[in-house]
Amino acid sequence: MIARSLTLRNITKTYDGRHMAADDVSLDIKAGEFVSFLGPSGSGKTTTLMMIAGFQHPTSGEIRLGERAIDNLPPHKRNIGMVFQNYALFPHMTVADNVGFPLRMRGVAKQDKERRCREALAKVGLQGFEGRVPAELSGGQQQRVALARALVFEPDIILLDEPLGALDKALREHMQVELKRIHKDLGVTMVYVTHDQSEAMTMSDRIAVFNQGRIEQVGTPNEIYRAPKTRFVASFIGDSNLIEGSSLGNGRFDTPVGIVEARSRQADRNRRADLLLRPEMIRIAETSQDGRQTLKIDSTINYGDNLLVIGKLGTQPIRMRVPGADARRLEGISECHVTWRAEDVHVIA
Repeated sequence: MIARSLTLRNITKTYDGRHMAADDVSLDIKAGEFVSFLGPSGSGKTTTLMMIAGFQHPTSGEIRLGERAIDNLPPHKRNIGMVFQNYALFPHMTVADNVGFPLRMRGVAKQDKERRCREALAKVGLQGFEGRVPAELSGGQQQRVALARALVFEPDIILLDEPLGALDKALREHMQVELKRIHKDLGVTMVYVTHDQSEAMTMSDRIAVFNQGRIEQVGTPNEIYRAPKTRFVASFIGDSNLIEGSSLGNGRFDTPVGIVEARSRQADRNRRADLLLRPEMIRIAETSQDGRQTLKIDSTINYGDNLLVIGKLGTQPIRMRVPGADARRLEGISECHVTWRAEDVHVIA
């Protein structure tokens, strides 16, 4: 299977001439890369995926698959595999016939079709299921059939539109592992649409975060989490404390919780900024430790391996995650001393 790169250049999509479903979307996806489109409902991620697949046509812009411009090609001429959330299997067909359907439409000889169907089913761990019908399969097995159907004709790229959304938590996590295994084994380019940040963080080489039709940031999961470029990305990805501050220069900010030092060292004074402090970066301080502050505890939520502490530093709402081993230190108390490191404070301009 030969992986292809995908290029989106200034893609726009409007249905009424006023509201932009996709607004100047540009993105370069390398051959063999696993990229997730992540964002809330209505953010433009699925619209962009449908334009890549050919089910929607861009109002303007260009889509290239490898060296080919494909934005004016019909879906069946793009050589793109598609996996939907609802599986879209033919209920009256066997697994083999469902998987072989794209090959039948391409006029592949029967013997070759049967061989390629067996190989595709083996890749997704469904050897011996050829004679069953979809009603005899679990949800996870049906999703594997849909994935085998997308793989069987050796597409240049595979698009996945929230394919695990209908599965329960345990099965969804299992399928995440399987999809990553298949991606690693085959080296095929995959574009994955999801609103589930944990899926995107777990599976992706890179993530494109969508908001109101635009891409706000593209980066590795670590970059998106540790160094978000906008307030939206910071608040949408993971749990966050966003503190408004005014720069005093040399990485020091005047904030509602006092003077906060950050790893940023911009020198311009009076510059407004949002300071991001992830809950797990806050820790319980010893009473004699410099830089400690008093957190007034409003409530706690026990997750077993960690304790989420919700409270305030002065008037600033704060969320802190404490490892399970330290949770006992907070039993029966209404406030505690906390601290954090300057390098754990990220400045959003």
